[in-house]
Amino acid sequence: MHVFDHKHWKILESESRKKIQPTKLLIDQIDEMLDKKDVAFDIGAGTGYYTIPLSFIFKRVFAVEMNEKMVKILIKKLKEEGVKNVGIIVDDKPPNIDFDINFVLFANVLHEMDANLRFNYLKWAKNADAVCVIDWNKDAEFGPPKHVRVGESEIIKILKEVSFDVKKLDIYKYHYVIFGFR
Repeated sequence: MHVFDHKHWKILESESRKKIQPTKLLIDQIDEMLDKKDVAFDIGAGTGYYTIPLSFIFKRVFAVEMNEKMVKILIKKLKEEGVKNVGIIVDDKPPNIDFDINFVLFANVLHEMDANLRFNYLKWAKNADAVCVIDWNKDAEFGPPKHVRVGESEIIKILKEVSFDVKKLDIYKYHYVIFGFR
């Protein structure tokens, strides 16, 4: 397992990331593909790279993050941006909720989980209308160590096991993007 070191958080907001993984490409796809946009979850939200853009199209967004130092950075960014519709859940396992979820995003986080937690999170997300997994291509020349990356075939298999129809989008060069729909 390889967990991102919070000391390098500026990488998550860097111009190079914005070039290789612009949020607008994904947010436009989500906005177009989903009819209902009440509640979204951003699992492994980090500094809010996707959380904040999601907050512009969803009524309520929950940022789930296990690292309290990353949460402090996220809170600061939310205040700076004037974003008020984001709730923060600090936890290292799927949250217990009792309301409907329209969308769950796993952006660059599943490779940081062991296989059991990864499966539990994707199984937890089965109650959502849709999920999206973005993670590093196995052959990308940079990113997390190649031995910890999760292949898209594993993600597709799990999503199908938990009853999602799967659609792959080709929007990023170094990352795969897989949607699961009900």
